Amino acid sequence: MPRLTIGIEEEFQIRDGDGQLKSHIDALLRPAGLRLASAGTHPFSRRQEREITERERCKLLEELQDVIRELLIFCLHVHAGIPDREKRIEVMNEARHFLPHLLAISTSSPFWLARDTGLKSYRHVIWSRFPRTGIPPDHTSWDEFENYVELLVRTGSIDDGRKIWRDLRPHAFYPTLEFRICDAATTIDEALCIAALAQAICAKLLVLRERNLGFRKYVPSLIQESKWRAIRGGMGAKLVDFGKQAEAPMKGLAVEPCEFVDDVVDALGSRRECEHVFTTRGRARARTGGCASGRGPAASTRWSTRCARRRCAASPG
Repeated sequence: MPRLTIGIEEEFQIRDGDGQLKSHIDALLRPAGLRLASAGTHPFSRRQEREITERERCKLLEELQDVIRELLIFCLHVHAGIPDREKRIEVMNEARHFLPHLLAISTSSPFWLARDTGLKSYRHVIWSRFPRTGIPPDHTSWDEFENYVELLVRTGSIDDGRKIWRDLRPHAFYPTLEFRICDAATTIDEALCIAALAQAICAKLLVLRERNLGFRKYVPSLIQESKWRAIRGGMGAKLVDFGKQAEAPMKGLAVEPCEFVDDVVDALGSRRECEHVFTTRGRARARTGGCASGRGPAASTRWSTRCARRRCAASPG
């Protein structure tokens, strides 16, 4: 599948173009009795059955062994361009607050090895076995972050900054802040929604900086608590509202990132994409409707395909 690097102004082209690609792939699969679906984990595949391709990144196998052999997972990465390196670090420190929200909205991986795991994002259980993952720590400056990366390189811990696999990171080569926390989206509209929210969050934080304002920073251990709740419950979870120091249902908190970015989305041209989150909220039960039965790989596949069809039918455009 092609990797799509998008700007908001290109989204409508991607929605139309990728929709045609999906239809073409569906037409090729149907004669073989197959269907196309997207999720954060393969619902029933086993690592012993997978072939390892001869590519450069597969050299990680020697380093990570069974940790990478288990990697039958799929995610959505969003790059938000921030040319100024210091601002990139500052925005990262503040944007961490919204990582559990984005994860809860995207959760699509309840199944593993043909079982219902009881979690809405089992992908994160698998991914957490990798080194240098999770909620990023606070960095006071670009120099501090760069010194951290250079120390890991000098000590032979990593080749370059691409092996810092945190949920949010400055990319090693591109002038972007990379959101890596989300499960693979199940529809094009959902992918665009998450991409638009991530971009708008960064844009709003930059606007605040221009006004000599900032957004409250929370320590990674607190954000991790909400992340675990998102892993466990997805849109049905109760996250932690740190401001009120209380639990709050994710179905209500889904409004928070939209309200936060409301004054920047029109300039970005992404209001429609961001507001798709309300459709996602309304379909929270559809996202988890087949998860309780635990009826094996056939049920798992039907669940993934059924959810994809429901979302396509419910999405505008």
